[in-house]
Amino acid sequence: MNHEQIATEALRYRLELVRGPLVSIDDLDLDQMAGATVASAEPAVDSAIRRIATAWIRAGLPAEGLCRPWGCPQARALFDANPDLIDALDDIMRVATRSNAA
Repeated sequence: MNHEQIATEALRYRLELVRGPLVSIDDLDLDQMAGATVASAEPAVDSAIRRIATAWIRAGLPAEGLCRPWGCPQARALFDANPDLIDALDDIMRVATRSNAA
């Protein structure tokens, strides 16, 4: 599993959840943000990726889907049924935002 690709999709998914007039994904370089996030070696990011990947696999979703956009209904159902996974997304987003600002 490529942590950077998973982090990219986690950031994309989280931003899609809060997308609105004040948030434009098109203005962000998610690959760069994810790279900086993973490179920060923050334990919170590793833990968040592990929690998401574990829940993903237990839900029967294909492992390779973690590295592609999570727009499928099964992914949405996974996050809807597991609010703690939103916390994991927020952990990744928090480090990404901090890393991007540095």
